[in-house]
Amino acid sequence: MGKRRLFIGFVLLLIVIVLTALVFYIRPAKSLDLHYSSISWKEKLLAMAETRRAELTLSEYELNQLAKKELNQYIAEHELPVKITGAQFRLHGSRLTADLNASWGAMDAGVEAEYRMEYSSGRLLLVPETLSIRRFSFPPEKFGLESIAVDLGTYLPEIVQVKTMTFQEKTIQVSFKLDWMEVARYLDLL
Repeated sequence: MGKRRLFIGFVLLLIVIVLTALVFYIRPAKSLDLHYSSISWKEKLLAMAETRRAELTLSEYELNQLAKKELNQYIAEHELPVKITGAQFRLHGSRLTADLNASWGAMDAGVEAEYRMEYSSGRLLLVPETLSIRRFSFPPEKFGLESIAVDLGTYLPEIVQVKTMTFQEKTIQVSFKLDWMEVARYLDLL
């Protein structure tokens, strides 16, 4: 009976050690937050008016700020099974990588989700491709990740409509349809 108890105690200790190691292994590798800065659309419109080119470049930093703002709004409006404590978004051509720090009870995890981006008819479509926690990969749909359609018109003044988007390595080039007279009136009102 003593050997059996010793064996059971050893197995329980081994399970506790493995679970503790797993909890420490999946912890976030970097500290992230959900703070963001607003984008100055007026400055971007003024620069477009000065160059008379109906296009602008959205940097990875600006995309990160917009995505964090949108994520904060989503978290406020939806009940999630985990608490998102931080995020950072990285751009790689037509791929967007989301680094997320999440907690579930006392357990913290660093999650990476990769999306393929496509543009069509004024909407940016983000299609989940991969989801990983450290080196463990999972099918995105297993965790409820679905395609996200972003209506770009909700972020821009009514006088500006997106015509095309070109995904570059660390930027997104956006071309617009607009009436320069309307832009001038809009800028005077701001």
